[in-house]
Amino acid sequence: MAKAGLVYLRPVPVVFFRVQGPYATSVNAAWTRMFQWLDKHGLRNTAGRGYGLARDNPRTVEPARCRYDACVEIPPDLDPALLDELSMQKLPGGAYARQRHVGDLTRIRDVIVEMRDTWAPTAGLAIDPRRPIVTIYLSDPAGTDTEKLKADVCLPIGAASDSGRSAA
Repeated sequence: MAKAGLVYLRPVPVVFFRVQGPYATSVNAAWTRMFQWLDKHGLRNTAGRGYGLARDNPRTVEPARCRYDACVEIPPDLDPALLDELSMQKLPGGAYARQRHVGDLTRIRDVIVEMRDTWAPTAGLAIDPRRPIVTIYLSDPAGTDTEKLKADVCLPIGAASDSGRSAA
């Protein structure tokens, strides 16, 4: 595993689509809806960074009940009438362990598992179960070769007494 580090994510406002179900299908379904909405309104090139929020741990929550949010930073000139089609929230800020992933985005689950099960315990860190795992998408898959896609996988860091209820 490449070197992970600690970062502080600020609580930025985002718009999002939430899809419930196993992450193997809900991630793609949520991003399909988001990209369709962005393209429909001509916002794909003006929207801010994309964030994926895995809100539940499928080890402790039935996979059919797991929630995934596909989020983008709110474009500065967004027509408020467009907000009727999706929801708003603030990205959960705080301390996170961050690992850069380059390549096929379907491999992000492997990065999460490695960070959560091997790296964090070795580093003496506990995952905060109250906040979601955040993936920050740094490349648009529509214009980037699969092997060059970049994303930062961010696990919320909490007190050592927190249990491992976080996602993935």
